[in-house]
Amino acid sequence: GLNPFDNAVIQGFMKDQMEHRLPLIPGTDASGTVEALGEGVTGWSIGDAAFGSVGKMYFGEGTPAEFATMSTGTIARRPVSVEHADAAAVPVAGVTALTMVEAASVSDGDVVVVIGATGGVGSYLVQLAARRGARVLAMSSAANAEYAQRLGAAEVVDYGAGDVVEAVRSLAPDGVDVIADMHGGDDTARLAELVRSGGHVVSAVGGADEETLKARGIEAANVSGRVATASLETLAGMLERGEIESPGIRSYPLADAAEAFEQVGSGHTRGKIVVVP
Repeated sequence: GLNPFDNAVIQGFMKDQMEHRLPLIPGTDASGTVEALGEGVTGWSIGDAAFGSVGKMYFGEGTPAEFATMSTGTIARRPVSVEHADAAAVPVAGVTALTMVEAASVSDGDVVVVIGATGGVGSYLVQLAARRGARVLAMSSAANAEYAQRLGAAEVVDYGAGDVVEAVRSLAPDGVDVIADMHGGDDTARLAELVRSGGHVVSAVGGADEETLKARGIEAANVSGRVATASLETLAGMLERGEIESPGIRSYPLADAAEAFEQVGSGHTRGKIVVVP
């Protein structure tokens, strides 16, 4: 499973943030079958179906490969009913969405504006928020409006059709409770002006001005999807029970991985991109 962050690594934006081991294989997410166990590993057996992230403190030993080593603390068991491609799409995007929904304390009756509603993180977040009883206002292109509504959005704001802030204001004249930002840019700050006191602004791209918003009585958090077994198990259980569905998935063969990374870095991907054998 590929994420925009992987393309950032390829472009060199993380070169001063974490060790890189060359030749570098990018990517962190995967689903597969256990073929070997490291020394001291317990609770897993050869042949077990697993999914998750590599869980390493360096870049280079990524997942678009025949074999990948992964930490036991960042994987979980893949339910039989969840296909490999669907499981590979979950880890970073799904956990980030779950973290954001929990950080914003999304609850029944909340009005939640989702910026970047039809990308990888957004595709999970819209569903998770709607499942908690929130009224979701999804920001997307007109072409993705039907997709956003299928995920659970109550209304869709076309970001190409005019001033999105005024569009949201017209849909929620009494204000909104949560801004969930996966895109960044000036719109996030302007939309935050519509958040009621006691509300939340959460961003996966560093777009929440925590100090300024706190002064207005608004909780703000810039979050990242720190993949861990417990979160993966929560999401796997929800998929298995049909409480959420997999986002739209576009698959590329390993031979076309370069094209897949380019697409995921474009910022205009609907759902998730995975690389398959």
